[in-house]
Amino acid sequence: MLITFILILSNLKAESILYERDSYCYAQKGETILYMDVYKRVDAKQSSPCMLFLFGGGFTVGNRRDRRYLEYFEHLLSEGIVVVAIDYRLGMVGVENEPWLYPDALEYSIKIGVEDLFDAVKYLQNNAELLSIDKDKIMVSGSSAGAIIALESDYIIRNKCGDYDNSPQEDFKFAGVISFSGGLYFFCKNWESCNRCAPTLLFHGGKDWVVTPYSIVMFEEGFFGSTALIELFEKSNSDYYYCFYPELGHEVSYQSMNQEHDLISEFLHQYILDN
Repeated sequence: MLITFILILSNLKAESILYERDSYCYAQKGETILYMDVYKRVDAKQSSPCMLFLFGGGFTVGNRRDRRYLEYFEHLLSEGIVVVAIDYRLGMVGVENEPWLYPDALEYSIKIGVEDLFDAVKYLQNNAELLSIDKDKIMVSGSSAGAIIALESDYIIRNKCGDYDNSPQEDFKFAGVISFSGGLYFFCKNWESCNRCAPTLLFHGGKDWVVTPYSIVMFEEGFFGSTALIELFEKSNSDYYYCFYPELGHEVSYQSMNQEHDLISEFLHQYILDN
């Protein structure tokens, strides 16, 4: 369902880009209606690469239209990428203090976030022609909690794990992942056994006390931040870039997407756009 149509003239460095933002309902879960905003250049080519984006907010708050992300979207548009920013259900609403102290609620929040992302992928696959999307070049990116969902989803698809009735088509794989202060939450001991992941670009701050860049393991569960994931990528022969800021904290989750355009473009051209 088309909700709105907006033409926006945006100045991107030396280039002015005319683009449109269309809103669609992509899923309904009980009384919760989930929307996606599709940002597409007016001169977009058919079968353009696509970037799915998930906002941050600790699984308690957040908005797909947070203005802190707009400059990042515009940069992706300048590279000829269709940007799709989605809603997802926030499973930690009402949970006090740090989410890491409530592993059951955190596991539930990640699970329903992944489910919603999978529904968004299937919507894009079913409407690829309408949205000018190349179904073979769908990427995923996220900030903080959204980055955790993005990384988790790629791992689940590549390793065919998890109990998801709405998983994308069997041959679907994300073309790439860009994570701003994310990580993987594992609920089993065998986390180091992993198939080759999608090409991944990781950003993280060394003093991030919200989403650690390192690892936390308790009993059979563990969280593995960006620095810890490098070991996983090395063992699985996965391609990755890692941009680490030793003196910065969780502000990396939104600042780096607007300050590292050259690196983002280098990654995109290396693994997706020119391939």
